[in-house]
Amino acid sequence: MYMHQAAQSMIETGSNDELHSSDAHDVSVHQFVAPLTWKTVADQRFLCPQSPKNEILARCVQQEPISFEKALANLDAVVERKIGEGVYGEVYLCTKSSGVQSVLKLIPIEGSLLINGEKQKTYEEILSEVIISAELSSLRQHNVQFCTDGFVELRSVSCLVGKYPERLVELWEEYDKKHGSENDRPSEFPSQQLYIAFETAFGGSDLDGFRFKNAQQAFAIYAQIVLMLAVAEKRYDFEHRDLHTGNILIEPTKESERTFYILGEEIIIQTHGLKATIIDYTLSRIVYNGLCLFNDLSTDEELFTAEGDYQFEIYRNMKSVLKNQWNSHSPKTNVYWLHYLLDKLTSLRNFREKTSRAHKAAMKTMKELSGILLRFNSVHEIVCHYFVPQLDESNKEN
Repeated sequence: MYMHQAAQSMIETGSNDELHSSDAHDVSVHQFVAPLTWKTVADQRFLCPQSPKNEILARCVQQEPISFEKALANLDAVVERKIGEGVYGEVYLCTKSSGVQSVLKLIPIEGSLLINGEKQKTYEEILSEVIISAELSSLRQHNVQFCTDGFVELRSVSCLVGKYPERLVELWEEYDKKHGSENDRPSEFPSQQLYIAFETAFGGSDLDGFRFKNAQQAFAIYAQIVLMLAVAEKRYDFEHRDLHTGNILIEPTKESERTFYILGEEIIIQTHGLKATIIDYTLSRIVYNGLCLFNDLSTDEELFTAEGDYQFEIYRNMKSVLKNQWNSHSPKTNVYWLHYLLDKLTSLRNFREKTSRAHKAAMKTMKELSGILLRFNSVHEIVCHYFVPQLDESNKEN
């Protein structure tokens, strides 16, 4: 969904030349390729591209959907194995001819066939994820105002059409035998099925089940996540809204430090040998060039009634603070997810070293932080309090 963030007095017109953003972060809506038009949903007016399909194809640098054969040739990689899945689709690990690894995420769209019990996304619904993925990835480009390489690097986006390749079906079946898949077999897709393919960098294994050396390492990962979120929160009014342990990747790094820029302030922290990456913006919300991009969860009752893990309580907390208005901005949602992550990290029992002074000190710090974290209303507040007390928003530039 898209909602324009312009002032109430803005002249309502179909001409892009007369649409201006009131948000200081944003330049104009001219970066959209397709013409924009107003749309009314549940008594609210939204501005969106007249043709989300054309917008996506332009961002894919395509005139029309391409075949799997052409897409895989463009990828210049061998698809090694399936490494993950979601209701949205499948995730595969690839190795390029250069030896560099990448990840291929395939999402079926626009079809009438139910996918894992859910309706397929439309071009309009997937466009938000395409734009959010690109914008957050671009934060790695050095900029002294806002910079972080903590959001997964987006290497390419493609729109595909055709029969699911036999090789990928075989890899799906291997995964199913080893891990048990909850998804429908992709060989069931029709020959004219459309897909969006995201190629991203490989970010390691997910936090769920990761074994840390000690709590000092775990806290180093947590500090990285806090700073990543703070950068995006201030740059784009970003809320992830689904930051469970499966959406945080961890990999070893030889770099001893990691650098972040927030409102022109440089913040450097120790990695303790591990690097975190945030992925999956299916439920996320940003303001991009005057448009609010978000996923309207107001009618998704199942999401708010699930029980059994603190994760499901977070969804209900978000619904409450947003008053079920998902276009609204409340950075408190990011704080809720940070509290959830602290709960997970302090509950871990599989640390390799539990007796060291560093482990005990870091565990104590995380538990104390967990007790007061919900007093904060944004991640930026947390960073101002603990990382850069002198950070002054009045110095903000764009």
